[in-house]
Amino acid sequence: MDAWLPRAGLLFDELERVSADAGGVTRDAYGAREQAACDVIAEAARELDLEVSHDAAGNLYAVLPGEDRSAPALAVGSHLDSVPRGGNYDGAAGIVAGLAAASALRRLGAPLARDVMIIGLRGEESPWFGTAYLGSRLALGLLPLEQLDELRRFDTGRSLAEHMMDLGLDVAALRRGEPRLSPANLAAYFELHIEQGPVLEREAIPVAVATALRGNARYPFARCLGAYAHSAAVPREDRSDAVLAAAELVMRLDGFWQSIEASGGGDAVFTVGKFFTDADLHAMTKVPGAVDFTLNFGSTRQADLDAFRNQAEASAEEIGKRRRVRFELGQAVGTGPVALDAALRKALAEACAACGQRDFEMPTVGHDAAVFTKAGIPAAMILVRNAHGSHNADEAMDLADFGDGCKVLAAALAAGARGGD
Repeated sequence: MDAWLPRAGLLFDELERVSADAGGVTRDAYGAREQAACDVIAEAARELDLEVSHDAAGNLYAVLPGEDRSAPALAVGSHLDSVPRGGNYDGAAGIVAGLAAASALRRLGAPLARDVMIIGLRGEESPWFGTAYLGSRLALGLLPLEQLDELRRFDTGRSLAEHMMDLGLDVAALRRGEPRLSPANLAAYFELHIEQGPVLEREAIPVAVATALRGNARYPFARCLGAYAHSAAVPREDRSDAVLAAAELVMRLDGFWQSIEASGGGDAVFTVGKFFTDADLHAMTKVPGAVDFTLNFGSTRQADLDAFRNQAEASAEEIGKRRRVRFELGQAVGTGPVALDAALRKALAEACAACGQRDFEMPTVGHDAAVFTKAGIPAAMILVRNAHGSHNADEAMDLADFGDGCKVLAAALAAGARGGD
């Protein structure tokens, strides 16, 4: 593994070069820079003498053959795209890790009972087309095909199908063909990913095993409507202050979050990513008559997500009546939590022990592993320490930590690929 790390470093450098954008990287889903990244990975896979192919959705496959080509393969992968002006390791680390693991398995020379497949998936990030996991859902037959025409990229206004055709993909074949992946041809899916929070950095641990993927309950277009009034002339009892009402709702939901943490019974996160008044109407000397905001709650327990929705809607009604405002939270959207496969988690824990790594488990956010689980394919994840968070240009995964994660991945793949059915 250590012998291939310098090549991995050069590969990350090349990925950054082909997708550099204003200090970060932009690998636009079904766009030129995502395609450039795909081409870089494909060339690196050919250097390793892997079998390289693509499906009709543009996903990349690089296969290290096993002895029984008909046996369900072990897959390892992640996504090729990034958020606009994001970091270089989100997604890419998982694909490069698959190549590193394939190199290590080949160097060991021991026979593999089944294929090991490295997958570079398209369009995992939701900003581009307003929904996530495009490549994995298309590969597994879980995206309704009418969405090829309905989904439009936020920066171009053009459909997913049009972007695919720009890249020379056969959309007609995609519409009539069978999904490339299924439980019949995949035994398991592993995904290595940078941690996108501060836990591993704080705990001084290079590698962790993910327990579950948080689901979420979101109100993306919430509003509070009050009445504009003169700030110096209207007493408290006559005001319909939208900002104070919305702020009270937010703080009550923050208290709900704290109560979950205090109970010790669940894992949860809560974010108000947007909170703003109307720039055309607001003023320092006006009681604010409207505020727009978002609510985003995540948890590994469905019961917490349901309780959050109930709390948000009941609190909005009570606060609205008392403060003489009207809340329009809009329709709640979101996804359910996903428990990762217990047997694969155990295999990763054993691989950590074999590689001298501490067995540390923690939940994580949504990834393509959720789609594989939904399709009935066991999935597990390795998280690698990464400073400065993610979805920003300052991602800072250390190559030595990446190497530790790759060793755990290779050990788990080796055990699984030799284990037969």
